[in-house]
Order: sequence, then C-alpha cells, then structure tokens
Amino acid sequence: MKPLSDDGIVDVLSRNGIGVLALAGPDGGPPYPLPVAYGYDPATDTLAVQLEGDESSRKYRCLDRTPAVGFTVYEEDESERVWRSVVVTGRLVETAYDEAEPAFAALARNTQSAPNPVRWSDSADVAPFELAVDDWSGRAFDV
Repeated sequence: MKPLSDDGIVDVLSRNGIGVLALAGPDGGPPYPLPVAYGYDPATDTLAVQLEGDESSRKYRCLDRTPAVGFTVYEEDESERVWRSVVVTGRLVETAYDEAEPAFAALARNTQSAPNPVRWSDSADVAPFELAVDDWSGRAFDV
C-alpha cells in the first residue's frame, strides 16, 4: 500500500463518477451510506452530487443533524493489478447548478451508464449539492 499524492487523488476523482456518500445517521442512529453519481471538476476543485427527496426524507434528516459527510471512490486499473481508493471528508451544502456547472457537466459525462436522478426520477425533488472538502486521502494497493 502506498499513499496517493494530491495529483493522484485528483486523477481518481476525475476518472470516476460513482461513489459512496456516508451521512451521519438521523437521530443519532447508524451512519447512512448511499451510492451516488458525482462529478468532480479539478479546475475549480468542486465535487458535486444530486440528492433526491424532500425535507422529510432520511437523507435530509441526516443533513439536518449535521452537514458533515464522508465520501469514498475506488477503482481498479485495466489489468486489475492496482486498486486505488480515495476518501474525502467535508460538508455537504446545497448549491445552484450554475454555481457548480463544470462539476455537474463532469457528472453527466462520467455517469452515462449510471442512474442520474435528473433523468430517472419520478420526483421533482432533486437538489444539487457541493461537497466542501475539508480533507482527503488516497491509497494505491498492488494486488
């Protein structure tokens, strides 16, 4: 195992479009991890996600408790010999699509085969969020 440099972390975040967002559990319950499509724009250092639900949904109850979140992305190289992971911690804050447009463009580009709430949702309750990064780390493992 070796740590990834900041440039290595940016590469992993830029190449991928699916991660796991971990929210603090509502009412002090267990953490609430959920897979999400995301976009990362290295030029603006912006990581963006969309969340579906209304104010009473479990996601929003978790965020009402605290905006502090964890986010994990992992990948294998084509030879399946090297495995990389990135863990980001920060705060999830609601934003406007135009304020994080490059990151949402990356979301659309990187997740063409993944569910995208703007396309598949029956609900109009889809909101854009930015993950304000407090810290990140990455590791590479040779298999």
